[in-house]
Amino acid sequence: MNFKSIYFLLGYVFIVFLDLLFGYLNFHEYRLLTKPLIVISLMIHFGLHGKHLPKKTFQFTILALFFSLIGDIILLFELRSPSLFTLGLTAFLLAHLSYSVVFTSQRNLSYTREYWIILTAIVSFGVAIFLMVMENLGDFMVPVIIYIIAILVMAITSSNRKAEVGMKSYSLVLLGAIFFIISDSILAINKFNTPVPMANFWIMSTYAASQYLIVNGLLASNE
Repeated sequence: MNFKSIYFLLGYVFIVFLDLLFGYLNFHEYRLLTKPLIVISLMIHFGLHGKHLPKKTFQFTILALFFSLIGDIILLFELRSPSLFTLGLTAFLLAHLSYSVVFTSQRNLSYTREYWIILTAIVSFGVAIFLMVMENLGDFMVPVIIYIIAILVMAITSSNRKAEVGMKSYSLVLLGAIFFIISDSILAINKFNTPVPMANFWIMSTYAASQYLIVNGLLASNE
């Protein structure tokens, strides 16, 4: 890791820390700045350092971050209307599909035993979370099912890159996808099952980690 990457990491951690702090203190008006800044900083970082990547990888990663940013902003206002939660979900669904395009372009041409084990674990976890929240989904049943499928596809495609990229890239992206699933699982349980202590802290910390790991994993695709 070079000095520029270290400086970015320190700045990124500071932004995330501020957002977590404002969330804990219920300073919602300040989060209107800090929450979007998390993904904006990643977009700038990737835009500056990702131009060596294939055009498709670069463009769809930027697109995934853009949809994530839209989702983040919409979900800041979700309490005003149930439809805003659905819109936010849609934005993140598009983000997952964009990431899936990137990961699929780097996919292995054969499927290893390790891939099938990871696939089974990911799908099983997704089904378990769905069963936990299913009874309370109501009108959100169809959007949530579609979203779960999208995020599972994103995670599964992230696990099928090992032979096409370096171990660093493979590990960071897969770990990032797993953190994304964890973040959304906590959100789903907190919203549709039972309140999770310090829910915002766990949701945002795992979300911020997931986006950072995926972005930096893709930047390391040629290493």
